[in-house]
Amino acid sequence: MNGAAGGSLTAGVISSTGLYTAPAAAPAGPVTVTAQSLAQSSATATATVTIITPAPPSVSVSLSPSSTSLQVGQSQQFVATVTGTGNTSVSWSVNGVSGGNTTVGTISPSGLYSAPAAVPSVALTVTAQSLAQSTAKATAIVTLTTPTVSVSLSPTNPSLQVGQSLQFSAKVTGASNSGVNWLVSNTVGGTPALGTISATGLYTAPAAVPNAAVIVTAQSTASPSSVASTSVSLTTPVAHHVDLSWTASASSSTAGYNLYRGTQASGPFTKINSALDTATVYTDSTVVSGQTYYYTTTAADSSGSESPYSNVAQAVIP
Repeated sequence: MNGAAGGSLTAGVISSTGLYTAPAAAPAGPVTVTAQSLAQSSATATATVTIITPAPPSVSVSLSPSSTSLQVGQSQQFVATVTGTGNTSVSWSVNGVSGGNTTVGTISPSGLYSAPAAVPSVALTVTAQSLAQSTAKATAIVTLTTPTVSVSLSPTNPSLQVGQSLQFSAKVTGASNSGVNWLVSNTVGGTPALGTISATGLYTAPAAVPNAAVIVTAQSTASPSSVASTSVSLTTPVAHHVDLSWTASASSSTAGYNLYRGTQASGPFTKINSALDTATVYTDSTVVSGQTYYYTTTAADSSGSESPYSNVAQAVIP
């Protein structure tokens, strides 16, 4: 080989039977193989061998999905397929950053992309690069959006009396954080004049009807611009009373009467007058709206002895 018996590592080697093995790398010049007669050394024949470097394997990478749209904070599994080589491993990057970062999102060695907490100011691309051939790569486009957060409020447009309380509830959709801030007429927690509201949505009306409108608002803590509001009508309670009258006792020993009240027709009854009533009329001003009361009387003598209960009268308070 090139004048060297049996060849060399640079030009290639040839066996005694004429089997030529090319070198690992193409030499700078041509390679000449010579066969020389052992009977007559001047008798030779020569062949020229051209050594070429084989073209590298054609490696390609495909990526699935090739594009995706996500909300901030969500994840997407990417799958890279490598052909043309036995080494199917890839490296992952986001916008050219290996593994990504908190601004553009991160991607794991298995291709799981996790979007950042906020939409970045740059376009996003995920790239899978072949470890067998660095020029073989595939890129996917990622579009990020901010979720639409909405708040609903219950009850709506309620009416209650001054001094009373009402439990509100709020539902937040479009955000993993379901927390809300409670406001009364744009003031967190409310005011004594317009009513106060707790962190759990319990509204307590003021002691008097205010001159200004009362608006209860639930504001999303995840998206402060997302709110739900409702007006609250406040009223002053109507004073109710029950006027009672009865027929006077025929007994000459009667010194006066006691009035009794209960919540059932069969009793028990509780005396409601503080002193013996010498008249046959009485006004009960301690009744509550929405209740039903039952009344009865007894006649008492000067020593305090009382007659049995009279007949029972019913009063329904609107």
